[in-house]
Amino acid sequence: MKRLFIICLMVMVGISASAQQQKALNSYISYATFNAPGDDANPYIETYITFDKSSLIYIKGADGQYNATVNITVMFKQDESIKNFGKYSLTSPSVADTANISGFFMDMQRYSLTNGYYTMEVTLEDENNKAVAPYKVEEQFLIDYPETFSISNIIGLESYTKADPASSSARHGYELIPMMMPFYPESANRLSFYAEIYNAKKQLGENEKYLLNTYLCTFENNAKLNNYYYTKRMTAKDIDVIINSIDITNLPSGNYYLVLEARDRNNEVIGLNRYFFQRSNPYYQVDESVMANIDISSVFTGRIDNIDTIREYIRTIDPISTMVEKEYGRQLIKTNDLKTMQQYFYTFWASRNKVTPEQAWLDYYAQVLRVNASFNSVNSKGYDTDRGIVFLKYGAPDRIVQSYNEPGAYPYEIWHYYQLGSQRNKKFVFMTLDLATNDFQLIHSDAVGELSNFRWTTEIYQRTYGTYYDYGVDGAADPNSYGDKAKDYYDLPR
Repeated sequence: MKRLFIICLMVMVGISASAQQQKALNSYISYATFNAPGDDANPYIETYITFDKSSLIYIKGADGQYNATVNITVMFKQDESIKNFGKYSLTSPSVADTANISGFFMDMQRYSLTNGYYTMEVTLEDENNKAVAPYKVEEQFLIDYPETFSISNIIGLESYTKADPASSSARHGYELIPMMMPFYPESANRLSFYAEIYNAKKQLGENEKYLLNTYLCTFENNAKLNNYYYTKRMTAKDIDVIINSIDITNLPSGNYYLVLEARDRNNEVIGLNRYFFQRSNPYYQVDESVMANIDISSVFTGRIDNIDTIREYIRTIDPISTMVEKEYGRQLIKTNDLKTMQQYFYTFWASRNKVTPEQAWLDYYAQVLRVNASFNSVNSKGYDTDRGIVFLKYGAPDRIVQSYNEPGAYPYEIWHYYQLGSQRNKKFVFMTLDLATNDFQLIHSDAVGELSNFRWTTEIYQRTYGTYYDYGVDGAADPNSYGDKAKDYYDLPR
C-alpha cells in the first residue's frame, strides 16, 4: 500500500464575535492497486482516506448528536484527460459531546482504471467551514497488470475476519480493515497483510508449483532479516489470495519493507511487490554477544586504533544506518570503549558485505569525502547535511536544478532521481536561507520514507512575499509573477 501525504490544513472556527479557534484538518491518504482478471474487467485502485476526528468541526443535528462532514473529490488524469473520478460528501461517526473527541475514521473507495501512468488529485474540504479554501494534493502512480504472473499491492491490515457470504463489502471471502497508517508502535505485536496473485496458472500451467517467499528487509539497505523469512509452496491458480500475520514483537525500531517474492522451479523471480512500514520498539536492545566474539586482530577495523578516528568513522555511517544502528552508534561514541567500537564498525560492514567488508567501507568512504567536499556547511560536515545524507543514502541524482538567484525566492535545489530502488521519478527539494552558509535543508520529497511537505513552495517564496503571497487552493504558494519557477522545475526538471 502506498503512502501519499499527511495533511494539516489550517481551519478557522468561529466561536464568538470577538474570538476564533484554530484547528488543523489532519488526514492520511494512501492507496493500493489490484487486478480484476477476466475478459470484461479492468484493474482498479482503492483509496483509503483517514481523518483525525478531533481535527474536524462538528455540528449538532436534529437528533442531538454531532457530526462532521468532509467534501471529497478524487480525480485520475492522464495528461489533462480525466479517466475516472469521484465526488462525494463523507459524514463522520456521530458523537454525543464535542469536548473530548478522539480517534480516527476511514473512507475507502474503488475506481476502475486501465494499465498506465496516472496523476491522482485529491481535494478535501471541511463542509462546516466554507470560508477556508479546499486542500488539494497530487500523486503520480502506475497501474501495470500484464496478462502474465503479477502480484498486487500489499495492504497492511488492522484486522481481518471470514466474511458473511451475503456481504457486499467482502473481498474474496474476507472482511478487511486496512491499517490507517503504516506505523506499528511497541504495543503492536503482529503485522497482518493482504495481497492477490494473478495469472499463475496461465503462465506456469495448471497444477504447476512455485515458491512464495515472504520476508522483511530494512528500508535503508534492503538487508533481509533472517528471523523474518518464510517460504511456502504454492499451486498455480488464476487468482490466489495471500492473507497472513507475522509476529513482530522482537522487531527493532526502524523503517522496513514487507516483501512478497515469487520464484518458479528454476528459482527465477517471476513476481515481486513490497509494503513500506515503520516500527517503534524502544525496548529492543542490541545483542552485543555477536560483536563480542569478533577477534579484532584478524579484521580490518583492528587497524583503526585511534579512538577519535573511529568515532568519526561511526558518525559517517549514520545516513545509511537503521534506526537501531543509529541510536547504538550515537551512544557508543560517547564512551571510551575502543574495542567495542572496532567490533561494532566491523559488524556493520560485514552485515552489508560478508565477503569484502573492508572494500565496502572504502567505497562508501570515498563518497563521504565527495559529499564533504561539496556540501560542508558552516556548522556541519557534508555527511551530516541534508544534501549529504540524501547523496549517501541514494547516490548521485540524475539531474540537479540549482536556483540561487530567482526573484522572490530563497536559494533552492531540486534533485531528480529517475529510479530510486523500486520507486520511479522521485524528487528532493532543498532550500537555504543564506547561500553563504551552504546549509541547504530538505523541505520536501515524494520518495517513500522521506519528508513530505505540500507547502514547500510557500517556504521558498516566503522570502519576499511572506504571508501576502498568492496561495493556491491547497494552501501552498502558487507562483505567478515573473521569474517564479520552482513548481515548473519540480514538475519538469531540466
